Amino acid sequence: MNLQESLYIKKLVYGGYGLAQKEGKSVLVDYALPGEIVEVQTLQEKRDYILAKTKRVILQSSTRREAPCPYFGICGGCQLQHMEYPAQIRSKEDILLETLNRIGKLELKSLEPSLFSEEFGYRVKVQFKVSGEKLGFFERRSHNIVEVRECLVAHPAINDLVPSLKELAKKVDGLKEIHVFYSPNEGEFLIKLLSEKSFPKEKLKKLIDNLLPKKVVGVGVYIENRLYSLGRDFTFVKVGSYKYRVSTDSFIQVNHFLWEAFVNSAVPKERYNHVLELHCGIGFFSFFLAERSNFVLAYDVNRSAIRDAEYNAKINSVGNVSFQHESGFEALKKHAGEPIDLLFLDPPRSGLSEGEAKLVLKNKPKEIVYVSCEPTTLARDLKVLVKGGYKILGVRMVDNFPNTYHIEAIAHLRME
Repeated sequence: MNLQESLYIKKLVYGGYGLAQKEGKSVLVDYALPGEIVEVQTLQEKRDYILAKTKRVILQSSTRREAPCPYFGICGGCQLQHMEYPAQIRSKEDILLETLNRIGKLELKSLEPSLFSEEFGYRVKVQFKVSGEKLGFFERRSHNIVEVRECLVAHPAINDLVPSLKELAKKVDGLKEIHVFYSPNEGEFLIKLLSEKSFPKEKLKKLIDNLLPKKVVGVGVYIENRLYSLGRDFTFVKVGSYKYRVSTDSFIQVNHFLWEAFVNSAVPKERYNHVLELHCGIGFFSFFLAERSNFVLAYDVNRSAIRDAEYNAKINSVGNVSFQHESGFEALKKHAGEPIDLLFLDPPRSGLSEGEAKLVLKNKPKEIVYVSCEPTTLARDLKVLVKGGYKILGVRMVDNFPNTYHIEAIAHLRME
């Protein structure tokens, strides 16, 4: 079925596609909006759906706009710039609620008010792709690189660095990616160079001194693991009253506009005795949890993050948190049978493993906060937890990635 015709778009679905129907098949349409009639072209046909793209808008939605970015529609980074931002938020809320009810069988009627930020300039971490002298991002569904002068969702300071990065890319043979982290508090950068081959340390040092501004305080070179670093491999950020060391190999939320609001929404206002936190990272939520509890036990599999977290506890004089390098599964096993007042979860996109979910139900913490970056795995896990005796107190959509299809959420549960 090679479509070259007009279709009515019923709604937006996860992935940023407009959903249409044709002869009993779902048609997922790039760059189409709810309520529109669009002329489409088939990109790919699967057994139960068709992937298509918008060729021409016949009947336009009132929420459609001219995309502010000149690379939109070619670059694969953003999927929703053609949609007014308030409409993006409403659509993401609808997608989250529909996903939870369809996959999780949860019968939720509504969500708590969403968290969202300014729609541009929010990213303090950007991963640029490199090929020869080209620096930019992958095309949608391709590994061809779209060369860019700036990225509108990136912090303006990162965009100011792009010309210097392009000069560096020309000089470093075998370079595949440049990862940039910017601290808006310190006004400085950390850079990771991902390469296919090693590059002489002294030669790179000269290039950095000549091509990069002094605000670049550290550069790490990686093939699979880190080969070496030049300068510092850490910087600092501030969230609320806390200062955090962030190392090159540690993780922090990329939307700096939402740091404080995210913490305030995720951490409950009640007092707790014993809190168990899994996937704690650098302690982003941990110190705020410690304010409301007698003791927090926090775990992560990332050694760099745990080292940062331990250091951060010291510089912030937080004494009622213990950080340990351990997987979520092993941490739950270790604390089996212990009374847990609050279990705080911030897992990767894959969500809880089957073993972790079983151990959660076996341990029966009184309350759970689940911070999710993937609606489908959140729905799957909430289904298990609700069947195991938990009641959902509320779910909130968090738009950490405006102008993209990504949806984050915070769910709060209590054992009935």
